[in-house]
Amino acid sequence: MNTTHRQLVTIIAESVVEQKLIDDIKKCGAKGYSISHVRGEGVTGNRSLDLNGPSIRLETVVTDKVADAIMSVLAEKYFETYATVAWITPTQVMRPNRF
Repeated sequence: MNTTHRQLVTIIAESVVEQKLIDDIKKCGAKGYSISHVRGEGVTGNRSLDLNGPSIRLETVVTDKVADAIMSVLAEKYFETYATVAWITPTQVMRPNRF
Protein backbone atom coordinates (compact mmCIF):
# COMPACT_ATOMS: atom_id res chain seq x y z
CA MET A 1 0.00 0.00 0.00
CA ASN A 2 1.34 3.41 -0.96
CA THR A 3 0.50 6.06 1.66
CA THR A 4 1.73 9.58 2.32
CA HIS A 5 2.34 11.37 5.64
CA ARG A 6 -0.15 14.09 6.60
CA GLN A 7 -1.42 15.66 9.84
CA LEU A 8 -4.91 15.36 11.30
CA VAL A 9 -5.75 18.63 13.04
CA THR A 10 -8.61 18.34 15.54
CA ILE A 11 -10.20 21.45 17.03
CA ILE A 12 -12.88 21.52 19.75
CA ALA A 13 -14.50 24.95 20.02
CA GLU A 14 -17.61 26.89 20.86
CA SER A 15 -20.17 26.67 18.06
CA VAL A 16 -20.32 30.47 17.85
CA VAL A 17 -16.93 30.47 16.07
CA GLU A 18 -17.74 27.70 13.56
CA GLN A 19 -17.84 29.80 10.39
CA LYS A 20 -14.87 31.89 11.48
CA LEU A 21 -12.84 28.70 12.07
CA ILE A 22 -13.82 27.33 8.67
CA ASP A 23 -12.75 30.56 6.98
CA ASP A 24 -9.45 30.64 8.87
CA ILE A 25 -8.44 27.02 8.20
CA LYS A 26 -9.22 27.48 4.50
CA LYS A 27 -7.06 30.62 4.42
CA CYS A 28 -4.27 28.50 5.94
CA GLY A 29 -4.57 26.02 3.07
CA ALA A 30 -6.97 23.30 4.27
CA LYS A 31 -8.82 21.79 1.32
CA GLY A 32 -11.64 20.26 3.34
CA TYR A 33 -12.94 19.57 6.82
CA SER A 34 -15.54 17.65 8.83
CA ILE A 35 -17.60 19.10 11.66
CA SER A 36 -19.65 17.38 14.33
CA HIS A 37 -21.37 18.52 17.50
CA VAL A 38 -19.78 17.28 20.71
CA ARG A 39 -20.10 17.58 24.45
CA GLY A 40 -17.77 16.69 27.25
CA GLU A 41 -15.76 17.80 30.22
CA GLY A 42 -12.28 19.22 30.53
CA VAL A 43 -10.10 21.08 32.99
CA THR A 44 -12.64 23.90 33.22
CA GLY A 45 -15.47 21.49 34.00
CA ASN A 46 -18.59 20.22 32.27
CA ARG A 47 -20.23 22.70 29.94
CA SER A 48 -23.81 21.88 30.91
CA LEU A 49 -25.27 25.22 29.83
CA ASP A 50 -24.08 26.50 26.48
CA LEU A 51 -26.17 29.44 25.32
CA ASN A 52 -24.46 29.43 21.92
CA GLY A 53 -25.27 25.79 21.17
CA PRO A 54 -23.18 22.64 21.54
CA SER A 55 -19.43 22.65 21.04
CA ILE A 56 -18.07 21.60 17.66
CA ARG A 57 -15.29 19.24 16.64
CA LEU A 58 -13.63 20.36 13.42
CA GLU A 59 -11.18 17.96 11.80
CA THR A 60 -9.01 18.48 8.76
CA VAL A 61 -6.20 16.45 7.20
CA VAL A 62 -3.40 18.70 5.96
CA THR A 63 0.31 18.98 5.24
CA ASP A 64 2.78 19.80 8.01
CA LYS A 65 3.01 23.41 6.79
CA VAL A 66 -0.76 23.91 6.84
CA ALA A 67 -1.06 22.26 10.28
CA ASP A 68 1.53 24.68 11.66
CA ALA A 69 -0.30 27.64 10.11
CA ILE A 70 -3.64 26.52 11.60
CA MET A 71 -2.14 26.12 15.07
CA SER A 72 -0.58 29.59 14.82
CA VAL A 73 -3.95 31.12 13.91
CA LEU A 74 -5.63 29.30 16.80
CA ALA A 75 -3.01 30.58 19.24
CA GLU A 76 -3.35 34.12 17.89
CA LYS A 77 -7.14 34.39 17.56
CA TYR A 78 -8.92 31.72 19.60
CA PHE A 79 -7.20 30.18 22.61
CA GLU A 80 -7.36 33.26 24.87
CA THR A 81 -10.87 34.35 23.86
CA TYR A 82 -12.91 31.20 23.24
CA ALA A 83 -13.25 27.77 24.87
CA THR A 84 -10.99 26.10 22.29
CA VAL A 85 -8.54 23.21 22.33
CA ALA A 86 -6.65 21.63 19.45
CA TRP A 87 -4.17 18.87 18.72
CA ILE A 88 -2.30 17.35 15.80
CA THR A 89 -2.14 13.62 15.11
CA PRO A 90 0.24 12.19 12.50
CA THR A 91 -1.67 10.16 9.91
CA GLN A 92 -1.15 8.33 6.63
CA VAL A 93 -3.37 8.92 3.60
CA MET A 94 -3.89 7.60 0.14
CA ARG A 95 -4.55 10.10 -2.68
CA PRO A 96 -2.40 12.80 -1.04
CA ASN A 97 -3.38 15.43 -3.61
CA ARG A 98 -6.74 15.66 -1.85
CA PHE A 99 -5.13 16.91 1.37
